Amino acid sequence: MPPFSSRLVVRNLVTTADTAPFSFGVGAGECLALLGNRGADLSAVADALVGQRPLLDGNVMVGGIDVSGRPPLTRMCGLWGARDPLFAHLTVFHNLLFPLRVRGIARAEAADRARQAMALLGLEGLGHVRPAALDAEQVLRAGLARVMVCAPPVIVLDDPFAPLPADRRGMMRNFLGRLIRARDLCVVMATCDRDDALVVGDRIAFFDGAEHLQTGAAADLFDRPACDRVATGFAGANALTGRVSYIEEDVAVIRLPDGLTVQAMAAPGLAEDSLCTVCVRPDRIATLFPARPGAMGSLATDDGESAMLPAVLVDMRHMGTYIRMRMRLSNGDELLVRRPPLQIVCGVEPGRPALLAWQAGQAIAFPFRHEMR
Repeated sequence: MPPFSSRLVVRNLVTTADTAPFSFGVGAGECLALLGNRGADLSAVADALVGQRPLLDGNVMVGGIDVSGRPPLTRMCGLWGARDPLFAHLTVFHNLLFPLRVRGIARAEAADRARQAMALLGLEGLGHVRPAALDAEQVLRAGLARVMVCAPPVIVLDDPFAPLPADRRGMMRNFLGRLIRARDLCVVMATCDRDDALVVGDRIAFFDGAEHLQTGAAADLFDRPACDRVATGFAGANALTGRVSYIEEDVAVIRLPDGLTVQAMAAPGLAEDSLCTVCVRPDRIATLFPARPGAMGSLATDDGESAMLPAVLVDMRHMGTYIRMRMRLSNGDELLVRRPPLQIVCGVEPGRPALLAWQAGQAIAFPFRHEMR
């Protein structure tokens, strides 16, 4: 099969009238995961890249060539997803031959390329089988083979793992990741599943609906979210509303509705005496269960500042590698906490009082969204 080596550069892409433009680039041997909460909005981006949906603005460059005005057949971008099923009346082999013959490839060369693609995707011995006789994993492999047989410089995948059962999804994520690196594929993958994006994507473009919020490595989105929607939607952070008392050396002191104060790093645009949203991930919250109900002692951070929140354990679930606890604060707000199983005291059960705390560097205070202009 021809080598896969190219680069996709997208500048100021606009797919719907009410969204801001966004730009990104993807190199050979790399996958950019488009992760969001609405599959239709991600599919719109995928369709715009391959020419099945008109661009409202921006341009798409493949290998330095502007393909924005080209039709799908000459776009140099191949698409695979559940919306583009295999032809039910054709065998796997003839499904792979079809796009090659449409492009005018000679029969002998087309057959050779189809056999190579089947070998690469682990479909040996299935060339004579029709799609109805394939399981979900084999359908995915055949769909990838049908795209790759044409050697497009860019491959766009629209929620490729959605039809797979849970026990095969993880294996196919790893397989696709290895394939991307081994064949220097340039891939854009749309998905609503965060694990898909984390395992396969080298970088992640995170969306809320049709709105692009942030692009970066997973560590950037986890530890340096651009806004509270990234912190809560991607990183699974808890969100508390408070008012900023003061900011000193990028650390904000925030008063919660019940009068208690917490600390967090101040995000850009945060101002004193303004409402804010404090975001802290469940695994960043330290938990203390006093030995006696009345022993509500101090739980101090490393810098000596107390940041205690009295709470009551509402629910506790063992998730295998961690314990998931739901804590209710005195004002009725609830926080999720994740702790290693060995750190949980024996006999802890719902109704038990607790103290919660985090270091300032483990939380971020963002301007309250309704106050931002």
